[in-house]
Amino acid sequence: MRKNNISSQNLSKVAAKSSIYNLASLIVLKFGGLIFTIILARMLLPELFGVYALALSIATLALSFTDWGMENTFLRYLSEFFGKNNKEKSRSLARYFFRIRLIFILLVVVLISVFAKYISYNIYEQPLLFYPLLFSCLFIIAESFRTIFVMFFTARKDVKSILFFDFSSQILKILFSVFAILILSDKIIVSGIFIAFFISSFITLLLEYFILVKKDKQVLFGKKISFEKSNIKDYWKFMALATVSLSVFGSIDILMLGKAVSLEYLAYYRASLGLIVSISSLVSLSSIFLPIFTQIKGKRFNRGFHKTLRYILMISIPLTAGVIFLSNYLIKVFYGEEYLLGASTILFLSFLIITTPLISLYSTIFQSKEKSRVVSNSIIIALAVNIIFNLISVFIFRQNDLFAINAVAFSTSLSRIILLIILIFKARNQFNFKVNEIGLRKPFLATLGMSIFLFIFNKIVDMNIWYGLLEIFIGVSLYFGVLFLLKGIDKEDFKLIKSAIK
Repeated sequence: MRKNNISSQNLSKVAAKSSIYNLASLIVLKFGGLIFTIILARMLLPELFGVYALALSIATLALSFTDWGMENTFLRYLSEFFGKNNKEKSRSLARYFFRIRLIFILLVVVLISVFAKYISYNIYEQPLLFYPLLFSCLFIIAESFRTIFVMFFTARKDVKSILFFDFSSQILKILFSVFAILILSDKIIVSGIFIAFFISSFITLLLEYFILVKKDKQVLFGKKISFEKSNIKDYWKFMALATVSLSVFGSIDILMLGKAVSLEYLAYYRASLGLIVSISSLVSLSSIFLPIFTQIKGKRFNRGFHKTLRYILMISIPLTAGVIFLSNYLIKVFYGEEYLLGASTILFLSFLIITTPLISLYSTIFQSKEKSRVVSNSIIIALAVNIIFNLISVFIFRQNDLFAINAVAFSTSLSRIILLIILIFKARNQFNFKVNEIGLRKPFLATLGMSIFLFIFNKIVDMNIWYGLLEIFIGVSLYFGVLFLLKGIDKEDFKLIKSAIK
């Protein structure tokens, strides 16, 4: 009899087959978000875009306080109950978490409403921030319920519906936001954008609700039963700490810069960060490999990790070099000449292209083996380092906004490097992972050849859109050509590419 479990299958083939919807959803979320950010940056211009960036960071942090790790906990136990086909427990669990989420949402919305004026006028000294914070409450309400509804589809492994919701949300967000910008005056444009966010989230929430009812009405409606909550609460305590720490880690640079620099320079930083985050998402393979790493052990687990690490570095190293050489051109093409003054920030943030997917990979490894506490503790240490570095940066360069955003960008990259080093050290101790001998010499040589070409090309060519596309095409071809000649790509790599295309 032919075995169907993952231990009898080729790791690369399993990953390739399971990746298509994850990749599509990633493209929709990350690059849909990048397109949306570019549209807003160009239409709002730096000052208003700075207001938007600050308001969004506060709203995003507030969203994490309506969650407190609830979604991950809900998904963990909902998946378990679905697996046992226990509709009564699934329904009771959903009502339990919906009730708690409603309480958290009310508390967060009340706090923002009460302190919005103090935050705007006293902390950030930006009156234009006041109304966007108030209207962000509507977005927080709709988005908090929308994201927890998605957990039903995630637990059911209904990836097609999730992709549809992601696509619908992005399109609606773009359409309603552009409409708000076109019809509203400068004083209320940013508030109008958050109203657009609310409308798009609310419509997507309705779609999720009606489709869920159509597919599985019993998961929402029926009798409620009591169930053991002690294990759920224990698991939730840890996830709450991890979720909030991650949210603060992702927002702290914007929140601190909002107090230290003018809105225009905050906009430069946010534009560069958005571009780097979207590019780094191209290299993230961890979501594809999480279910696989959960089910394999021993040598195959070790080999699977090193193979994934090799692919990430093979792509992220030349990608980082390309972004460094094309930083000015990328800012000009995507955001316009108004943002060129902040192009230098990309140089300091570019290291996130390497560290972000690697941190995600190592985090996935620990989570797959139920060692999430290691990740949480590591994040808290790196977060503390990041805050200290940011405080030093804004204090030293308080008289020069450009130097300040560059210093904070460097601090952000450095704190991620420290987080990665901690995770590497922990993985080496617990899983005996060693990162040497994974074949980095050839990708480095190929990247060096590509970098020499990019440097010469930029010196002798007066860049425009067509020359830029030509430079990227030749650079990519040169990298993989040199890598192929050096035998840095083997037959298994070609088989994986072939499987992914199929």
